[in-house]
Amino acid sequence: MVSEFLVKNLISDGVWSCWTGTNTEWNAKVASLEGRNIYQTAQWADHKSNAGWQTFRFIYSASDSANTTIAQCLVRPGPLKSFVVWIPGGPLGDLKTIGKGFVQAVKQHLGASVIYFRVSITLQATSELETILKHRKWKKAKKVIGAALSMIYLLNADQQTRVEKCSPNWKRNLKRSAKNVSAPYVWETPNPQEISSAYELMDEYKKIEGLSLQRSVSDLQSVISVFGSQLLLVRINDLNGDPLAIRGALIFDNLAWDFIALTTPAGRKTYASYAVFWYLAEKCSEAGVQQIDLSGIDPKKNKGVYDFKNGTGATPIEYQGEWEISSPSWFRPLASRLVSRRVS
Repeated sequence: MVSEFLVKNLISDGVWSCWTGTNTEWNAKVASLEGRNIYQTAQWADHKSNAGWQTFRFIYSASDSANTTIAQCLVRPGPLKSFVVWIPGGPLGDLKTIGKGFVQAVKQHLGASVIYFRVSITLQATSELETILKHRKWKKAKKVIGAALSMIYLLNADQQTRVEKCSPNWKRNLKRSAKNVSAPYVWETPNPQEISSAYELMDEYKKIEGLSLQRSVSDLQSVISVFGSQLLLVRINDLNGDPLAIRGALIFDNLAWDFIALTTPAGRKTYASYAVFWYLAEKCSEAGVQQIDLSGIDPKKNKGVYDFKNGTGATPIEYQGEWEISSPSWFRPLASRLVSRRVS
């Protein structure tokens, strides 16, 4: 670790430096920038620290405040002073600043000999932004960790208007879900073991090739503990009190991200997933949420989930997605293959 953290960026009037403010101040920065998302928040960093990631934050400051850029970096060290840097949901701000100066700032701060970066940019994809990234030597990742395609469910209308936007089949299934023996409710004291077991049942039932739907108890416990009331969970039960469907969203500012979604085999027969989604959306609206990011779609490999999300009347979006860079450049192909297999 070196004592000098300031490294000049390619843009002459600004520098990248290590962020030393509080979590509250960091979240305020995140909330103020275009593309703000849950994955750049202090809470997400705390959650991922429970899985072994270290967190380092950097900010680009310029005389023109409009050029502010921030990046919350999740870091894992490797042998011989090598480092993998994963930036989910970011960087945020003026992405023209994430060139050589950014890479060298992080590399110098970590005292790295070799370093690999993977970013996941949650801004709508444009040819202009793609050109900027390529000009700064970023490469489009070939094997991605998450989905670049998603859907945005807007909550800027009343229930009846939102029902009218649903597909005919989705509306029919929502009506059928009202015949469940119990009503959906907000689950105030979630049990991670119960959620994990329900995921296991769903995974065994669906058996999607190349995709595991299971969630570990430790990961779920971390989310519940770290996010607290920011995790809004809705559940519907059978006569025995066992879950038919559970759905949850992570809330930051006036936005939400679909994060937990499961339906047991018994719940599929009663269309329980429609009931919990509709109730979750209403509770999000009551909490001041303006839109829910439905957190990824894959029309080919997971058509059932795609059809469900598309049937809600949500709007498709393509994010700029995952890009990578390394210093030195020869390290990128090797690290890219390893990261695509292991990062979560």
